[in-house]
Amino acid sequence: MDFRGRLYPIPPHLNHMGADISRGLLTFSDGRPLGKSGFKWLKIHLANKMGMDKLSFKERLSFVDTNMEMILACGKDPLKNREWLQFEDSW
Repeated sequence: MDFRGRLYPIPPHLNHMGADISRGLLTFSDGRPLGKSGFKWLKIHLANKMGMDKLSFKERLSFVDTNMEMILACGKDPLKNREWLQFEDSW
């Protein structure tokens, strides 16, 4: 605790005040089902990350569905299948 009464975590790397990856690991550590419309919104987010954010939602879903084989291949072996590098926001 500092002089202002603020509390700081003891672990230096994995804490709620750390980098995005640390907060994400803590926030989403317990998996949950996507729900009724969760897979649809996951596909839309994926299309957004692939630079298709100006398309309509229907067009984004169609884009992901037509490229699903390539997406899965890149996820399984990103070093061998490097198509993901051509997209706008691949990280």
